[in-house]
Amino acid sequence: MCFLKVMARSVLSAALLSAAVASSQAQSNFPNRPIVMVVPLQAGTASDLVARIIAQDFSERTGKTMLIENVLGGGGGIGAARVARSAPDGYTIGAFNSGIHTILPFTGMKLGFEPFEDLIPVTVMARFPSVLIVNPGLPVTNVAELIALAKKDPGKLNYASVGVGSPQHVAMEQLKSDAGIDMTHVPYRGGAAATQAIATGEVNVFWIAVSVAQPFIEAKTVRAIAVGDDVRTKIFPDVPTVAETIKGYDYMPIFALFTPKGTPPDVVAYLHKEITTSLKRPEVIKRLEAAGLEARTSSGAELNAALEKEAKRLVPIVKKLGIGQF
Repeated sequence: MCFLKVMARSVLSAALLSAAVASSQAQSNFPNRPIVMVVPLQAGTASDLVARIIAQDFSERTGKTMLIENVLGGGGGIGAARVARSAPDGYTIGAFNSGIHTILPFTGMKLGFEPFEDLIPVTVMARFPSVLIVNPGLPVTNVAELIALAKKDPGKLNYASVGVGSPQHVAMEQLKSDAGIDMTHVPYRGGAAATQAIATGEVNVFWIAVSVAQPFIEAKTVRAIAVGDDVRTKIFPDVPTVAETIKGYDYMPIFALFTPKGTPPDVVAYLHKEITTSLKRPEVIKRLEAAGLEARTSSGAELNAALEKEAKRLVPIVKKLGIGQF
């Protein structure tokens, strides 16, 4: 082999080694600038609250900065797309409810990304105990009475959601299907706005996280008639579950962390370690519980398996209901 070829290969090898070392050092120094956690819902929602509690604890504990960016629209799809299309460097991450994976891909909406392919699951962060609320002027105190009223005058009652294809939308459509009733869907841009609409009587019914509904319920501007989990909540032990009227009904959304596909494994591992550390801290758990939320953690594989299982359950429901046609 001639001298020039040997030298060329040596230079190339040195360059590749230098690039690999630089890349390794850059990853080991992660993060060296602010991390942006995208929440595809407005400020004041349960999702936003969880994200802000975690971001604050992370920032205070590590000395690194984590910021929240609320990106609204498309039932969460616009914010999720913002993350999926971001540089896979760990500086743009997503905090999404399960509907991004289990509902939106099957609605017929053009998302511009594939949740199970373009997002790396990091960890579950919380479960959202949810409550079905109505305007106090509506003459119902439980699900059975709501069903009876809806059957008395089909289509007259309406219900709110935070967008077409959102978990609340599907949960209410499932309840309608299971109960054999007809109600009109009215989407809003966020849970706070929808809850306020219930309080003013603009709409009749809404599924909302306990954390958002609690002050309205305590102020008696809305009435809680059921919870979505298969057991009653600690905060409202006197409010029955939907399953006590409609057997098998269950609505308990999860909130989880994701990064774009291609994010280096050590960066994903760092985010998993630090976020789960925050979620296991007593002060964080206490803050979430005070808001009616439940801290949870998992491996990325466990999160992915849970989402796949939920998607299989919901796909037939979403397609049957023709959510994308609303």
